[in-house]
Amino acid sequence: MFRKRLFSVAALLALATGLAISVSAQTAPTSGTVFMLKDGKKVPVEGALIEAYGQSNAMTPTKTDKKGYFSFAGLMWGYKYTLVVSGEGIGPEIQPGVSGGTTRMEIEVKAGDGKHYTEAEVRDALEKAKSGGNTVDPKTEEEAKKAQAEYEAKKKAYDEAKAKSEANFANAQKLVKEGDAALDANNYDLAIAKYDEGFNSDPEFAGTAPTFLAKKADVQRRRGIDTYNKGTKAERSVKLEMFAAARKDMGDAAENYKKALDMVASASAKDITPENAKALTTFSLFQIKELVRIGGMTGQIDPRLPVIAEEFVPKYIASETDVAKKNAALVNLGNMFLASGDVEKAVKTYREALAADANNVDALAGVGLSLVNSGYATGDKAQLQEAANYLGRFVSVAPDSHRLKKDAEGILTTLKGEKITPQKIKN
Repeated sequence: MFRKRLFSVAALLALATGLAISVSAQTAPTSGTVFMLKDGKKVPVEGALIEAYGQSNAMTPTKTDKKGYFSFAGLMWGYKYTLVVSGEGIGPEIQPGVSGGTTRMEIEVKAGDGKHYTEAEVRDALEKAKSGGNTVDPKTEEEAKKAQAEYEAKKKAYDEAKAKSEANFANAQKLVKEGDAALDANNYDLAIAKYDEGFNSDPEFAGTAPTFLAKKADVQRRRGIDTYNKGTKAERSVKLEMFAAARKDMGDAAENYKKALDMVASASAKDITPENAKALTTFSLFQIKELVRIGGMTGQIDPRLPVIAEEFVPKYIASETDVAKKNAALVNLGNMFLASGDVEKAVKTYREALAADANNVDALAGVGLSLVNSGYATGDKAQLQEAANYLGRFVSVAPDSHRLKKDAEGILTTLKGEKITPQKIKN
């Protein structure tokens, strides 16, 4: 069959009129080879039938030899001919606009059903070209219609998906704007409702869903802080209830930041731009780090926070270029572990901070207080001695204005009564 292409009207009109370059009646050899591509190599086709058609006559056909070679001796020099190739196991191939006397031409064929065109079918195609009509092979018109129908169906599906995507994006922009306005007005419930609506409109699409998750998390974080601050001034009867609400909000925030980070990390490039992915990741890591700082400072720690912090604070530290900020994040992580009751992880984290800066006063105080708590809880005098060593170092380098300096001095006085005094810290 014909290849899936439209031959030019000019070429086929030239075939139909038998345009001559010369009026000489001389004949000239016309030859070439027929091949098929297999594994990227040209393989000769043996036994293919080659038919040549002029303006009103058909030449005696010939066949290819074992090397795929064919030759016509009686084609008129300069006249245009149509060559038609067919044979067992191949699809018919038309080669238009071949001038008599052309040699070394190559005709590629494809595997097919061995169909053969009649002279009438070839003439019909030429007449359609001459009248400006469709030049597609009549045998493939049904296939062309089928392909066109499939194309139209795919185009319709694409257009519908595109329209839906554009509508969803416009709606997402609207909901972001409304949610942001509500947040600016401290209407936390409305802001969360808007961000939830945006997320639920397409929860699997990384182009919008993680943004709504991060924004919702930010509302929960801010509401949790506000609730805690109000709780510190509230009557005792409601204080604990408000602290519990604050803890839950900040735990929910940490969880939603994590969901946003996980979604961005697994998103394909077609769904989210590198710039948006980086911005969301930077923002969410920073806010998790802030939740850790607040938790360590207030003691209000949702059980989900330490787990999430242990995964993502190291990622924040790895992305941060400022050494002081890296160490501050480590100390805050240690403070959170200590406030949550995990002394072992607190000590480990403080030691990491001290490995980077041996005179980090907050890390010295943190590890010293952690070891005091653990030493008294277990009766381990070796831990109490190590605590005295760190607290002694802390007192010697910390400014008098440090909030923990008087506490450390009081603990050292108590330990001295138990004959435990600071010694030089071993590296």
